Amino acid sequence: MLNEMKAVLYYLAVDMRFSFKVFWSILIGSLIAMAIIVLSFDTTMVVTTSIPIYIFCGITGFLTTKETFPYCIKLGATRNYYILSVLVYCAVVAAVFSMIHVLLYNVMNQFVATAVNGKLLTYHTVEATTLTNTWYNQLFVDTTICFLLISLGFCLGTIFYRFGMIGGFSAMALLAIVMILPATRSYVVDVFVLDMEGMKLGLNFLALVGFALLAYLPNWGMIRKASTVPGDTR
Repeated sequence: MLNEMKAVLYYLAVDMRFSFKVFWSILIGSLIAMAIIVLSFDTTMVVTTSIPIYIFCGITGFLTTKETFPYCIKLGATRNYYILSVLVYCAVVAAVFSMIHVLLYNVMNQFVATAVNGKLLTYHTVEATTLTNTWYNQLFVDTTICFLLISLGFCLGTIFYRFGMIGGFSAMALLAIVMILPATRSYVVDVFVLDMEGMKLGLNFLALVGFALLAYLPNWGMIRKASTVPGDTR
């Protein structure tokens, strides 16, 4: 069991290595470019480094099934161990990305405070919540949201892989309808939002983690008898 999971995790890590390097190179390069601009000109910029990381995590989860499932199965992995390995992989990715982001964010804040005299304003997602803006809360919020988005992306990607474009877009349309309906929208808010203080949200992070784990259950049912050929090409 452990050897099979190690093999799948190694394959997942190798598959992500290039995009990992490209993403962080672009993000760090963009921050350096912004710092140079505000140092060179009389201007002020506002940057939220959390958003691109969340988007990347969602895309990573979405592409995981299509890019890794057929090859892992062909190399001898079982579907059960693949799902379990992806769960571990997503948790590790969320934690690693969050740690790098928190380190980068705090280094950037130190630079802003000493070099650019507040002309480059940086914001973290934790500032939109009722939690205090500390490094451990930043890490906690980032890890939770990254894990949630990877999980949802993985589930949606599996739907597209299993049922093709029609099934995938139908699932997205159904989700949109559910969120538009006042009753279900209010229920979602009641479950995931504990309280509000002005513009800040008191999020139920335990419910968010539980929902992220729950999002893995449909994957097992869809992958259990899935072909190694995506649904839209069969």
